[in-house]
Amino acid sequence: MQPRIKLHVLPGGRLPERQTDGAVGYDVCIRAIVCRHAKPDSQNGMRKTLFDFETMPDDLQLRRQVWRDKGKLVYRLDPQGSVLVGVGFLTEMPFPMFYSILPRSGLTSIKNIEVKNLSIPVDSDYRGEAGALICNGGTEPFDLYHGMRIGQIVFLSALIPEFTEVGSSQELSESQRGVNSHGSTGLR
Repeated sequence: MQPRIKLHVLPGGRLPERQTDGAVGYDVCIRAIVCRHAKPDSQNGMRKTLFDFETMPDDLQLRRQVWRDKGKLVYRLDPQGSVLVGVGFLTEMPFPMFYSILPRSGLTSIKNIEVKNLSIPVDSDYRGEAGALICNGGTEPFDLYHGMRIGQIVFLSALIPEFTEVGSSQELSESQRGVNSHGSTGLR
């Protein structure tokens, strides 16, 4: 039986969408450029918006990154720059599910645009808007716009083990690798 996940789309947000029947990820879109330091609003779960792609921002530093393209406001991400974007929805998942937002392969391999928080799980009890940290690893500026498909959300389920504490390392079974660590199995 497939798990039920509740989603609430925020103003300016979009529902995640699978692009093909074989896709395990759902594309997520940019709602807004959001504040890295402020927690989501406790009333509506939305991250603090710095730039909504509709009105020119008041902040002069942010204003320097915004320009018009074909009549629409866009955010220009400089080479080696990064920005946090809100993905525009809230979730409720059954425990022990979680999700991660991963990069889109085309943006990463062709444009060198990455989602840097891919290893951060979003737990089932989190009710705020997720943010995706977008980084431009390329040598050219890259324009971000409202509704742009910027990453993929992948839903996973975790194992929640019971621990058995043992008194010494001698109580752990031996393995072929043992205590050999980083690079010990070689490259070939």
